[in-house]
Amino acid sequence: MKTRRRLMPLSMTKDTQTLQGLDHVLAKLRALPPEIASKRGGPVKAALRKGAVVIQKEAQANIRKVTQNTEASGYVSTKTLEKAVVVRRDPNPQKSGANERYRVMISRKKYEGSDTKAVATGRWLEFGSEHQKAEPWMTPAFMSTRQKALDTVVLELNKGIDRAIKKISKGAR
Repeated sequence: MKTRRRLMPLSMTKDTQTLQGLDHVLAKLRALPPEIASKRGGPVKAALRKGAVVIQKEAQANIRKVTQNTEASGYVSTKTLEKAVVVRRDPNPQKSGANERYRVMISRKKYEGSDTKAVATGRWLEFGSEHQKAEPWMTPAFMSTRQKALDTVVLELNKGIDRAIKKISKGAR
């Protein structure tokens, strides 16, 4: 009798980094009026989204590499999994102790003509199964682009804060 292996929830260990040299950015954020800094997420929202997109693009590239390997054995990629990797704003970031949060995740998109969801395929590729070895695509994407994503967030946050300060100073005249 064969036993099926249950898929474990997709989770990654927390990767925390201490940011150095951002004191001037935080001082600028605190100097902004609350209606500019927090209005629909303000510059923080846009910066975090752009950082998440860096990781999303790398994950999609990794999926293309993995699916090219399967095309040699007669399978043709429909690109459904690649298109299902999305960046979503967390509707309740306070649960995780944040004010804003974006996640790179797999949407619940189904394959055409099938009940199989892309999220199931993504997990099978990432973690493997009893019949297939793991071919990780998300973890390597995160690990290889985390610094670039962080640099993107810092750069975009500085730009957004400077734009907000210009906007405030124009209105004060």
